[in-house]
Amino acid sequence: MNLVVGDYIEFALPQFEGGSFSRFGRGGGARYAGDKTFRGTIERDWYDSNDRHWFSVRLPNGKLKRAQGKNLYGGITEHRHGEQHADAAKDKALRKEVVR
Repeated sequence: MNLVVGDYIEFALPQFEGGSFSRFGRGGGARYAGDKTFRGTIERDWYDSNDRHWFSVRLPNGKLKRAQGKNLYGGITEHRHGEQHADAAKDKALRKEVVR
């Protein structure tokens, strides 16, 4: 699966609740609260200097949801190619080579 700008996706990400921090270190751990499903169109994808893949997804309410690729790919439940998928895939491959 190759996710690129313009693709529509539905995905689930784990959600956590609780947890606290103090100046002495971690006070209590966050607890897994379940998965939350998001859906939207990929608006931006990029590789950071450590070769991690990131995505910004435009949700129906207009907000952006940012997720790292390693977390996003595993939670995909639906994926539809955008109109410019082939061109965007070529562009993505070129950008990845520049980072490496």
